[in-house]
Amino acid sequence: MEVTCNNTGPCEARISFSIPRDDFDKALAQALTESGKNVRMKGFRAGKVPRSFLEKQFGAEARRQVVEHFRQAIEEHELKPVGRQAIQLDGVDFDTPEGLQHEFEVSLRPTIEMGEYKGLELESELSPVLDEEIDQALDDLRKQQATPQPVGDEGLPSDGVAVLTLRWEREGEVVFEREGLRMSPESAPPGVDPDEFKDALTGTQIDDERELNFTIPADFPEVAEEHLGQEAACHIKITEAFEMIPASDEDIAKLLESDDYDAARETARKQMQEAREQQEVQRQEGVLLQQVLAAHDFELPSTMVEEQVSGRVQQLTMQLSQQGLEGDDLEAELTKQTEAVRDEVVKGTKALFLVSELAEREGLEVTQEDMTGELAQIAQRNQASMEEVMNYYQENRLMDQVAIELIERKVRNFLRENANIQEPS
Repeated sequence: MEVTCNNTGPCEARISFSIPRDDFDKALAQALTESGKNVRMKGFRAGKVPRSFLEKQFGAEARRQVVEHFRQAIEEHELKPVGRQAIQLDGVDFDTPEGLQHEFEVSLRPTIEMGEYKGLELESELSPVLDEEIDQALDDLRKQQATPQPVGDEGLPSDGVAVLTLRWEREGEVVFEREGLRMSPESAPPGVDPDEFKDALTGTQIDDERELNFTIPADFPEVAEEHLGQEAACHIKITEAFEMIPASDEDIAKLLESDDYDAARETARKQMQEAREQQEVQRQEGVLLQQVLAAHDFELPSTMVEEQVSGRVQQLTMQLSQQGLEGDDLEAELTKQTEAVRDEVVKGTKALFLVSELAEREGLEVTQEDMTGELAQIAQRNQASMEEVMNYYQENRLMDQVAIELIERKVRNFLRENANIQEPS
């Protein structure tokens, strides 16, 4: 087999190859034999179906497989192609006496001159959890676990909850009405002044009514267009009123699976510190990866970039069209956003290649155990079975994406473990 490789760009090449007639015919015969192994035909034993029948049924696909076999051999030994690129066989003559003559365009992985990526300097921003933060977190937890109790003579407190009927009227016409709404005086309906709403509801009892002037929101979806942005009256009638009794120290201790409140505080401190440490790890890894990206500049496969930009612009066009944009307005918005799309694609593609190069240099690999563990976590988060998740990711061709995310995670972890991280100043 003769091969010619001509670079057509920084990361692009045109490959020409020729396969002698005898070599191609042997490979084709083998491909047809493999295709016919399980074919059943009356009067013939399995695997003994006539070549003419196999040629008619499987000839086109067998020829494609032969070309793919030789092409793959070229790529594996001569090139570093980007992913699995489509084979174009239109116009190829498979029956010339000389054999098969074929050429194809291929996007190549960029050549990256790796600089320093170990021992990067970074200052930690991790800080201890303060007593005041624990107090605030437990106070929030008390409120979240509070139990409702009918209000007394003092009426609805500002942090209580009311069940109410809400009615908006404009020029004597009811334009919006809802019953059974649960609202706090501290959360006003859209368009109503928060302070006025809080003052109006605080101290109310069952069957009390209030009326406030307000402006109907210009983007409120449940009101006719002619009323949007107009002045109106907001009528409120209280049907139930509750004060919220915060959870006790004993309740908090039980919720945090602690023996008493002091132990619950320590449990809260530990949980908050662990969460803070995890956030700091993610921040450090992100900063370090950005440092590595900023320190390396290299050409990208233009075809790959343009295909991704084109795909994203098509999705953006559909989204903008669904939002009602059309004509010149649509074109103007596309022009405005396309450059941002291109920048995002370039950054993502650069990160993909750099992460792959670093992983290859350091022998970081995604194992089957890694993949199984990741899919198991996805299944657990979505309350699905492992089989359901596996089938979904395979059917939607998402397994490669999972592998990419896992290898990036390994690279980020590698950068952090090999960085020079200083204590906070």
